[in-house]
Amino acid sequence: MSSEPNFKDLETDITELLEKEMKEQAGILGMTISSHGGTHLASKFKKEISMTKTEISAASSSLVFLASKMLQDSLNQKISFNLITGTKRIVLSILTDNIAMISYLNRELAELEGLDVYIDHLKKFSMKLSAIIATSDLIKEEIFVAIKRAIPNALVVAIITKDGLPIKVQATMAEPILSAMTSAIYNLSSVLLEGGLEFSIIGGENGSIIIHELDKNRILAIAVPEANEKKLGSYIAKIKTIIG
Repeated sequence: MSSEPNFKDLETDITELLEKEMKEQAGILGMTISSHGGTHLASKFKKEISMTKTEISAASSSLVFLASKMLQDSLNQKISFNLITGTKRIVLSILTDNIAMISYLNRELAELEGLDVYIDHLKKFSMKLSAIIATSDLIKEEIFVAIKRAIPNALVVAIITKDGLPIKVQATMAEPILSAMTSAIYNLSSVLLEGGLEFSIIGGENGSIIIHELDKNRILAIAVPEANEKKLGSYIAKIKTIIG
């Protein structure tokens, strides 16, 4: 991200809204907001959790992406929410035009007060946050959008977790297959290098695939109709500039 101070201000503003929401809704244990590409925007929890911010964002964005894709492919409908129910907790995922919002609920309190009330309320709250994000420069700087703008001839752009789960993918190949293959190549390359992998290039006669680490949890894969090493080097330089 290029405008770090502005992003920090935005994160602070959103975190304050999350804190206020959690005080007003006793059944909410925690909330996290991430971009469609899995970038952490803000989070707030009543108690410390074992997962890191980037782990939560990558996992939550992937979950919402997969649920949305499944609903679209099977019923041709856009996702409204995704609900996961455990013995003590409920995880409610909501996808808007700009963000993925994950809310952790105390099951007993949420069901006592009415789960439908929480769903309706949090859907409205997510739209409010999405509108705030839409007016910022964050969407322009979001990794997926920035990569597509910087490398407009990319035939495939995919952000996945290192475990092989799709977060955001634009490709003709099926997302699970593309994600699994990208993850396998990345992890095998890391084994051969004994760690420290930054990027990998798979070169063909008239095209290439670039696999680049984004952070501790995410990988970027792009396919371009280009085999010239100098041109590929310029693409990698652009990627590095975007991810900072």
